[in-house]
Amino acid sequence: MNFSLPSDVLNIISRLESRGYRADVVGGPVRDFLLGKTPSDYDITTSALPGEVKAVFSDIKTVDTGIKHGTVSLIIGGEQYEVTTYRVDGEYKDSRHPECVTFTDRLELDLSRRDFTVNAMAYSPRWGLTDIFDGKRDLDNRIIRTVGEPELRFTEDALRILRGVRFASVLGFSVEKRTADAIHTLAPSLGRVSAERIFTELKKLFGGISAYRTLLEFGDVIATVIPELSHLVLPDEERFISADFYTRMLSLFALSVKSRPDEAFSAAMHRLKSDNPTRRLGTAVLSELSKHSLDTPASAARLLSVLGERGALEYLKLETLLSRFGAKEEAVLMEAIEKKLPYRICDLRVGGEDIASLGIVGKEIGDMLASLLEAVISGEVANDRAPLLEFAEKLKAENRI
Repeated sequence: MNFSLPSDVLNIISRLESRGYRADVVGGPVRDFLLGKTPSDYDITTSALPGEVKAVFSDIKTVDTGIKHGTVSLIIGGEQYEVTTYRVDGEYKDSRHPECVTFTDRLELDLSRRDFTVNAMAYSPRWGLTDIFDGKRDLDNRIIRTVGEPELRFTEDALRILRGVRFASVLGFSVEKRTADAIHTLAPSLGRVSAERIFTELKKLFGGISAYRTLLEFGDVIATVIPELSHLVLPDEERFISADFYTRMLSLFALSVKSRPDEAFSAAMHRLKSDNPTRRLGTAVLSELSKHSLDTPASAARLLSVLGERGALEYLKLETLLSRFGAKEEAVLMEAIEKKLPYRICDLRVGGEDIASLGIVGKEIGDMLASLLEAVISGEVANDRAPLLEFAEKLKAENRI
């Protein structure tokens, strides 16, 4: 079995071997190769100690990324390659990180500390595939299984619980029964994991090719980290599969939270420490749920005025996923965007100076512009300077401002 490794990776392995050390690509890259995918990065494991790795590569830039745990990063051609010494982990007291590590010269001991069999394989051109836990067999059978006892693996590092569910979703695999049982039992220990790490895993999970099936099976795990979704309801499976991770996530809140899904989403995203744009967009879209028909240009302009273009497009995707919108509504919104229908005050053919020339001052200028925009959206007046000023005069005379 031969993998087509990048030249930089081959050179790293070759240089370590030339100094009497063993070196292999390990973990995710090996799994990806066996799945016929191109790895996005390459982790290398070696019998060389960190100081020895730095000595072998003294002619290039190295970074002590995690030297306490045996990891030295090599910077080659602008790319970063992590080289980690074989190690045995000490006791995990915080359900996340080992208190200490012990370096070893035995690859099999290093592989035995890893999370899942599909991630516990190593490969080098010289030694071929090292697979002492039958990871390739589990890959072929599309199964997620822990290395060793599931309870031990998950007690060591609680994040592995969510990683197992995420791998099932992303790879389209099933979770082996004992592993699944331990996931359900130990899910509450995810409370010890940082919010940022939880949200990173959730985004990948929600975007997986088998997210629908995985959510059905592991809804209790999701409820542990997002209690707002404790009564999980899923939309139509076919529509769910065709949506992106963000729209999928919004749909879960739309269907699972009976009262104020926007507030529930905002609270969850705040707790998970998501970025502000993610939280604000979803909150705004959910707050408008079922309020817009998108059956006329005016309705499209009104939606755009409330949510902006990005928000309106996300609203369209969400309502489509929820089976409320279809091709007709999409056509109406896209035409409004393409024709640049006015939906913001800055789109009006008059400005503050024009309104001031009518003898309107202060806050009332903004109020008048808002009224003119509403009139344009509703079709009461054309978006041209003369009719807008005439309409403004009428509103002023009627004391409607």
